[in-house]
Amino acid sequence: MPPESPLAKFCFPVRVRFADTDLQGHVFFGNYFTYMDEAFMAYIDELGFAWETLGEMGLAVYYVDSGCQFKGPSFFGDHLNVHTQISQLGNSSLTAEMAVVREHDQAVVAVGYIKGVLVDNRTEKSTPIPEALHEAIATYQDG
Repeated sequence: MPPESPLAKFCFPVRVRFADTDLQGHVFFGNYFTYMDEAFMAYIDELGFAWETLGEMGLAVYYVDSGCQFKGPSFFGDHLNVHTQISQLGNSSLTAEMAVVREHDQAVVAVGYIKGVLVDNRTEKSTPIPEALHEAIATYQDG
């Protein structure tokens, strides 16, 4: 997601902990993937499809691809907002794009994505995304 794109409607707040930083004082790069994972799951929860709900439906989400571009540093104590939207919906896959924005100056410090595949818990094979989830995404993002 290029930083020029409008920010997504859904926003997940993160406060950078000291433990999130490296010897240089920056957020360690791997922690951006944790922030994005938390934002993706919070977004799905916002739609009414929390992890527990998916489990009750016999479903899970397996991550199959992810990436992140680092645009600038963030530091201990920074308040970040992880703007998240679903950018692609396949038969069984969904891709979430994120922009991590430092709150105090609105600088985009990272952009990335996570691609997940819906899987049947019994067979561990990909399974179509339920129509209700398709509709929830469309209603949330277009509303």
